[in-house]
Amino acid sequence: MLQTTANILDVFELFRMQTHADDQFDTVGRDVLADKVQKFVINREPIKFSMLGYPYKSPNIKDKVIGVLPDLAEKVSLDNFNTFDRKIKEVYSPGVNISLIQDGYAFNKVWGDVTDNTVKEYEEMVRDWSKDYSISWYGMHDFWPKWMSLDDMRNKTVEQFGVTPEELTRRILVDPDVNYLYTGMVKFLELDLAIYNYPTRNQLHVAAKKTARDMMIMNEAYSALIKANFGDHIRLSMHKSVNNGNKYSFQLIPSPKAWTSPWHCALLINKDGMLETVHRKDAEAAGHELVYQDGRPYYFTEH
Repeated sequence: MLQTTANILDVFELFRMQTHADDQFDTVGRDVLADKVQKFVINREPIKFSMLGYPYKSPNIKDKVIGVLPDLAEKVSLDNFNTFDRKIKEVYSPGVNISLIQDGYAFNKVWGDVTDNTVKEYEEMVRDWSKDYSISWYGMHDFWPKWMSLDDMRNKTVEQFGVTPEELTRRILVDPDVNYLYTGMVKFLELDLAIYNYPTRNQLHVAAKKTARDMMIMNEAYSALIKANFGDHIRLSMHKSVNNGNKYSFQLIPSPKAWTSPWHCALLINKDGMLETVHRKDAEAAGHELVYQDGRPYYFTEH
């Protein structure tokens, strides 16, 4: 049984994000993960993982992404979860069950320009692409009564699970994972908000920080809601993390040149067949060819 757990962790390491200076997986996180995995192994149950994500494509289709619907980036990431399950089953036959909790409805009103219908179309497509995988999908509607409006669900989430702006500031300062998420949000929001042509770089940065804090208030609330509903799951994250046991950073797109989430990029297949995450403006500036599938832009290719 201990050997089975060790084998599972060896497989898991293949799917972790690249390590960094603050990574605590080897010193703390691996032992915590072993304890969590062991509980499933003892009962011969699928190992339960959960992750927030797959909200909607970045609204900046001019510079960052190639459309509002999922494309090859999302497809590859979902296939990667399936590969993860298959690899685990080679050493532990029950495999895994991955709960993906979509947060599009949590964030789209904070952003403002992403409609509920856009979120709905995105949600339906990624769910359909993974219908044969060991993936269970959840969203805002699954946690509140069906008769509630989306706005009521959002308000109730923050009211019941949220933190004050002061508490958020404290967490940004003292919790490395919260700080990583906040600084990452500011960075990608500066690219997203660039479509509004702020007069100065400083004004853009200020707007990105304000929007990031608004999103973080919702993120902390939604994360607490998820913890209350998925407390027995091993938490995955598509963000950089210290990997100390609270959550573990998972490489969604299996490539050393994949540096961001599928919904904040386009995918490039380079000359060597390697996958790269790119921004649309950079791919177009480099002269890469945009490939279409079913009449929609799907990925870039390098000649």
